[in-house]
Amino acid sequence: MKTVKNRPMSAIDPKRVAKLRSAVRGTVIAPGDADYDEARATFNALIDRRPELIVRPQNVAEVVDTIGFADGEGLPVSVRGGGHSIAGHSIGDGSITIDLRNLKQITLDAAAGRGVAGGGVLWEEFDPVCQQRGLATTGGTFADTGIAGLTLGGGLGHLGGKLGLSIDNLHAAEVVTADGRVLHSSEEENADLFWALRGGGGNFGIVTSFEFRLHPVGQLLGGLLLYPFEHAEKVLNLFRDLVSGAPDALTCFYILTRAADGIGTPIVVVSVCFNGPLEDGEREIRPLRESFPMLGDTVGPTSYLDVQALFPKLPFGLHHYWTGRFLESLPDDLIGATVEHFASYPGIFGGGILIEPLFGAPSRVPDETMAFNQRTARFNVSGLGVWESLELDVEGTRWARAYTPLLEPYSTSGTGYVNYMTETEPAERVTLLYGSEKFERLRQIKKTYDPKNLFRFNQNIPPAA
Repeated sequence: MKTVKNRPMSAIDPKRVAKLRSAVRGTVIAPGDADYDEARATFNALIDRRPELIVRPQNVAEVVDTIGFADGEGLPVSVRGGGHSIAGHSIGDGSITIDLRNLKQITLDAAAGRGVAGGGVLWEEFDPVCQQRGLATTGGTFADTGIAGLTLGGGLGHLGGKLGLSIDNLHAAEVVTADGRVLHSSEEENADLFWALRGGGGNFGIVTSFEFRLHPVGQLLGGLLLYPFEHAEKVLNLFRDLVSGAPDALTCFYILTRAADGIGTPIVVVSVCFNGPLEDGEREIRPLRESFPMLGDTVGPTSYLDVQALFPKLPFGLHHYWTGRFLESLPDDLIGATVEHFASYPGIFGGGILIEPLFGAPSRVPDETMAFNQRTARFNVSGLGVWESLELDVEGTRWARAYTPLLEPYSTSGTGYVNYMTETEPAERVTLLYGSEKFERLRQIKKTYDPKNLFRFNQNIPPAA
């Protein structure tokens, strides 16, 4: 993170800042404050943003007050949930950033199979509470990810094959809109808003709580299978064929990455999560275990919390450039090109190429049900450039961008996963993300709930004229 000495104070009248500070119990951080640089830091060190104020409300009423303050100042609002936005949307230049980290309420109704989490809750906070009652819902594959951003964009996770995406399990949401209303949104109430929230990102308001459907999730078969890089292409061919015909209970991800051995040795990793009888899972993954030499095998009886910890957390402050596409298929020539492209990967700290299948439950949700628009896709394929040193910025970005043309011929829409996009896309690219019909519907909903585009730090859907 770059630092600037003698930076100016906020352009907002100090008297009005003081009035806001007296009105909210939460923290208000301004340029010039000792903790400003730390508070504005984004997950991605390529991104350097300077909001006018950062406000950490203690409750929903203070979220309402802060939105009203921003609107009165003529300033847009950026929203930080867990803060893991690759594109840095959690922090907006010249905005009032509303940081939800204090909205941590978690309540469960185990009998009804429902769990409510505040907008600042992380999956590593929500999952253990649910698992105490033997329950879970599909969450992110990195446990320290915020529930908010991941869910609003889709939500791919280890339980997805059987339970669907995070948005498929969203039962209701509490939303603070641009005009300060606090709305309950579900299939029965403010249904247009609920339709838009599920895949439309943070365009329509601030979601201060999420109500999820929870499912019984007990002992799982889970862990990692590791292979030498020389077998990468054959393993990927087998992986594709296996997941294409696997039962819903099996969710596997394929990763080309570098080992944490100090020198970055290229390796192949396949994650395994089988949410069903252990003997059935052992049978399903036997080809992955017996077809090629292995470097390691940690797959065994385990808990969902341990499965959520399979991938090491990525700390804030690394440099990221991610790109990818949703694909209808994974043909042999693309498999070969993918392995060849990874061979030039410059980073040695995590990252690489990630392949996430979308078979099973996600593929059976009717496309018109919600804004998410990739139900015909069968794979989400991403080049994840991650590195530590700014000296690799050009090379790392170039490597990630160069992967996209290889994926284009097989893309379902010409765009990738909204949660993995590094750059803020223009309207024509966002249109591709949703398709023209859904995009126009989203614009009308945006006009209803945010006609002045107060919430514009996202893959933005401009309000209809």
